[in-house]
Amino acid sequence: MYEFFHDPIYFLTMIGTVVFALSGAMAAARKELDIFGFIIVGLAPAVGGGTVRDLLLNAEKVFWIEDLNFLYVVIVVAVIAFFQVHRLEGKRYTLLMWADAFGLALFTIMGTQIAMTYDIHPVMVVVMGMITGTFGGMVRDIICNEVPFLLQKEIYALAAIVGSCAYLFFLHLGLDEQGAMVISVAATFIVRGLAIVFGWSLPPYKAGGSPT
Repeated sequence: MYEFFHDPIYFLTMIGTVVFALSGAMAAARKELDIFGFIIVGLAPAVGGGTVRDLLLNAEKVFWIEDLNFLYVVIVVAVIAFFQVHRLEGKRYTLLMWADAFGLALFTIMGTQIAMTYDIHPVMVVVMGMITGTFGGMVRDIICNEVPFLLQKEIYALAAIVGSCAYLFFLHLGLDEQGAMVISVAATFIVRGLAIVFGWSLPPYKAGGSPT
């Protein structure tokens, strides 16, 4: 409990967990899954990216296995959503998109910060930030039999890369950690948000021709 209130990184990671669990619940609602399905699909985006990151970095323990608070939060969010999501009829996909964008922004920068504690190249720090922010959503979409945002023409992974690079850039300029975190979370969310609002996307490959 002390850690939750006194460690800003832990606090924001928990907020990101709530938001990503909510995005999973919205996806489960669209597929009309049962309460167990809500929990599983909520768990995927909330811990999936961080799990892959921890495994790749050879961390001593996967973060949510070491700290069960993350699992408890996902279960609570999923159960509440199961009984209340009907109130959001017609708005579920919109809420899914924006909850996912906010979770993407938070988790990307949290993952970048964690990766910086390891002796790895800055390029891999950015990659770990991107993985933390995007891979959980990819698992969620695969479970729900959807083409993941990460693999579509959506500006998704690019937003995570921009945010992670921004964090390293502002630290390099001498900005304090919290200031760099706020700016880079905002940058990630803004890039993804603008892509949602204006329909920005990367050019997809067209069979028989060049990308357009």
